Amino acid sequence: MRWVEMEIAVVGDEQEPYAALLTEVAGCQGWSADASAVRGYLPVDERLEGSLLALRQAAGREVTIRFVQEEDWANAWKQYFKPQRIGERIVIKPSWEEFSPLPGDLVVEMDPGMAFGTGLHATTRLCLRALETHVQGGETLTDVGTGSGILAIAAVLLGAHSASCTDIDPLAVRIARENIERNAMVGKVFALEATLPPPGQFDIVVANILPDVILGMAEELVAATKPGGLLIVSGIIEARTEDVKAGLVARGLTILAVETEGEWVAISARSE
Repeated sequence: MRWVEMEIAVVGDEQEPYAALLTEVAGCQGWSADASAVRGYLPVDERLEGSLLALRQAAGREVTIRFVQEEDWANAWKQYFKPQRIGERIVIKPSWEEFSPLPGDLVVEMDPGMAFGTGLHATTRLCLRALETHVQGGETLTDVGTGSGILAIAAVLLGAHSASCTDIDPLAVRIARENIERNAMVGKVFALEATLPPPGQFDIVVANILPDVILGMAEELVAATKPGGLLIVSGIIEARTEDVKAGLVARGLTILAVETEGEWVAISARSE
């Protein structure tokens, strides 16, 4: 398959905001960055022209493209994905990198492939820190829009009893299942192809997606959260924080915390 590499020139600390445009506006599958540019990748198909136009409009600057083969993009971003410590105990380790953990480290070994969820994005880090704060041990958890499965796997490492995760993208579900197996979580973490949370109620529900999607499925997210349980949502830019908070409060939740990193926000709310 042929792919197109979309490149946006950046300066200073612009990498993450423009990487977010690549993934959320254009729908790029994977991205890489250096000091001068961010690059995202899309298959060459009938959607390409519309994605490129939407990205140029959202970015407000030139987007250059070049065509690459699948194996080229699949390896391009790996040089930027190194082991990283998030919070107090969680370490995200690429499957191809060596790492010597310290006592007490909880190592999540990942190969995200074409799925979102390396820990490189601020929203993933915000969710991981929220889980580190709130997982006390023995909880059940579901992660809606799981991508690579990173949050569900980390939750069980932190002490959750079990986790189920869903994604609308069958490729993401396959990658999540591979990462579940890679981290010896078979039987503890389950990945399902679905748009909504799985049946039942959970102590913790996580949704790291987009504000409009969170609000659109708010009833289902709240219904999946046990009374007294916790809903963690992210994928939210700072300008949409009040919209999402209001939507959760309107459905009977109590806002516990709003955490930020750069322009990104995670909200933790308690179900009554």
